[in-house]
Amino acid sequence: MRLFSTQVLAIVTLACLPFSLSQTTAAADAGPPNAVQMTIDFLTRDDASLRAIGLERVRYGLKGQESTQQLAGLLPRLAPARQLELTAALSDRGDRAALPALLALLQSSSDAAVRATAVQAVGVLGGASEVPVLTKSLAAADPEKSAARRGLAVVRGAEATALITAAAKQGDAEMRSTLIDILADRRAVTALPDMVTAAVADDATVRTAAMRAIARFGGPDQVVGMVQGVLKAAAGGERDDAERALVTVCTQNPRHEQSAAIFIEQFKSADDQTREMLLPALGRVGGAGAIAIVDGLIADTNAAKRKLGLTALTKWPDATVSDRLLDLLGKAQDPDERELLLGALIRIAPLPDNKLNNQQKLELLQKTMTLCTGDEDRRRVLERANAIRLVETLRFVVPYLDDPNLAEPACLSVVELAHHRNLRDSNKEEFTKALDKVLETTKNEELVDRATRYKQGQTWERKKPAGS
Repeated sequence: MRLFSTQVLAIVTLACLPFSLSQTTAAADAGPPNAVQMTIDFLTRDDASLRAIGLERVRYGLKGQESTQQLAGLLPRLAPARQLELTAALSDRGDRAALPALLALLQSSSDAAVRATAVQAVGVLGGASEVPVLTKSLAAADPEKSAARRGLAVVRGAEATALITAAAKQGDAEMRSTLIDILADRRAVTALPDMVTAAVADDATVRTAAMRAIARFGGPDQVVGMVQGVLKAAAGGERDDAERALVTVCTQNPRHEQSAAIFIEQFKSADDQTREMLLPALGRVGGAGAIAIVDGLIADTNAAKRKLGLTALTKWPDATVSDRLLDLLGKAQDPDERELLLGALIRIAPLPDNKLNNQQKLELLQKTMTLCTGDEDRRRVLERANAIRLVETLRFVVPYLDDPNLAEPACLSVVELAHHRNLRDSNKEEFTKALDKVLETTKNEELVDRATRYKQGQTWERKKPAGS
């Protein structure tokens, strides 16, 4: 009982200490020696509640660099678990005076968790001087590697950004791409010229990282370089990624209209072979400037150019070309051309940002269904329908539950529409009947489970992919 009373008295005394400090600035800044020692005493206790009080004092109570240095000086005397606690508290404290002790801890500790926490704290408190230490830790295993990445993303100062930019120009491809990603996390505008250079590097990993980074905050000044990045990228996955990056800058980023105009000028001035490589990106950018080019290609008597124009049209980002697609589909005689145009309509109709309201999307999808000549295309229409969240969509889909060749995609769309509680509850009777029909029809166990839950007013959570 006496020990307990002593601890309580100590806690009360510690809590009151800030109000009994000397009125002089120097004394207030340093903090009373007995307050620091009492905090250190609490930090070394086995009692978790006392340690919690001590850690709170480290974070927000005691003031001044001298106090920080004394508290950080405790680190070598603590067990790894306690080092983790104090390191995190010193990081929250935000005083650079703790850096020497944290760097020493990183140098001496072999505990992976302690090293990771120390690295992250160095990033939070450090500046340009600490960039080499953090960069070195990028070569370590996790969790230290991940902590170094987070640390480099937050380490302060323009000089730190310059050092990271310089480091991203050398070393192996994996290290360079990681540093480029970190510069993107830092929104390092000053590094954009170097990213443009990296977009045409010899290594695909570096090129992809650079294009990805520019896509996050690049603009008109980077478009010419990004075009070269698309042309440099290997056909297939890398070029698809590069195209997406360029399209993002031309359709989403600030001043995207200006970026798109620059890209179109680049396209117009290119030779035929280069234009062919850039056409998919042109189609994805869309807009009035692009449609004029594509219309010209489609009208060309050269069959190869016409096919390029049609392919670009099928990649359009919105439904502004739906009338063109419908007109071309109605006139198409070539089976491959019909399939290409029909696939574009099926894709475009339910897009979330395609200039049409939901009723117009549904009407376009219904019109597309009438143009389908095979069940495979009809299945694709039914699978896309559930993106249009209207009770009229349910009414469109339900009749196909009776068609053995189309029942499963129809079941999927009914269940996906029922997933949205407001839509389901507002039209409960229709959804109940449709879900009953799904339960009679589908062989898919997941759809049976979902339909049963929705009928009972329950929720269902989509399972996350493995490893996500």
